[in-house]
Amino acid sequence: MNRILAVAEYIFKQSFRNRILNVLIIFAVFAAMFSLAISELAQEAEVKMVMDFGLFAIEIFAFLTLVLSMTIQIFEETELKTLMVIMVKPIKRSEYLIGKYLGVITTVLMNLLVMTAVVMLVVKLKGGDPWDIKMLTSILYSYMGICVLAATAILLSTVSTTVPSWVIYLFFVYALGHLTVHLKNLVKDSAGAALKTIVDFIYYVVPNLELFNLKDKLNSTGGIFEPKYLLLVFGYGILYIVVSLAAACFIFDEKEF
Repeated sequence: MNRILAVAEYIFKQSFRNRILNVLIIFAVFAAMFSLAISELAQEAEVKMVMDFGLFAIEIFAFLTLVLSMTIQIFEETELKTLMVIMVKPIKRSEYLIGKYLGVITTVLMNLLVMTAVVMLVVKLKGGDPWDIKMLTSILYSYMGICVLAATAILLSTVSTTVPSWVIYLFFVYALGHLTVHLKNLVKDSAGAALKTIVDFIYYVVPNLELFNLKDKLNSTGGIFEPKYLLLVFGYGILYIVVSLAAACFIFDEKEF
């Protein structure tokens, strides 16, 4: 466990040493603050506008933080050969991957906390409740979705041969993760058996990121924020993370460098 935490700490520090991530944090804060100006366009629903735009900014910038952090790590491992230096140390490959995962999601968490604090401040300035339970739950599940995507990113990094290919795969998974539910509903009654099989395969293999998208359902009355539903989604996320990391560790152990 100490070796895993040491890797996580190394990844976390490396991420924040990079100026790109620092700039990203600044842009994220400005995006959240920009919601103040946006809210003026909807005078009767200023708080709702602030929340909607703030939650959107949090999700997008959390995803970009994940992409940049992982891209930096993969570039250093493949191009600067830092992975070869790490592999000669007394550490298992699985420990390195799990530590890397923890370091990346901790980096995202730090950015997310900063953005959340800004959004809460703006909501407070607009006369809303900064401790709105639905808003905070939505942020928590946005982070859970990023954690699921991070596990997928780790898995993709073990099979990708170049940084550009990894980035393309991850964006493809991100897009599909939000579209699979809609694709499944679209082909349910009108498509042939072959297409339905393909869509079903994608639906069950690609992480269903739309499950974690609660920001579009803040005013829903369909039981979305009921504890039973939230626990099911949380359980799905944990299961997907465990399976993805297990598969990544297996592939990484068999990989030759």
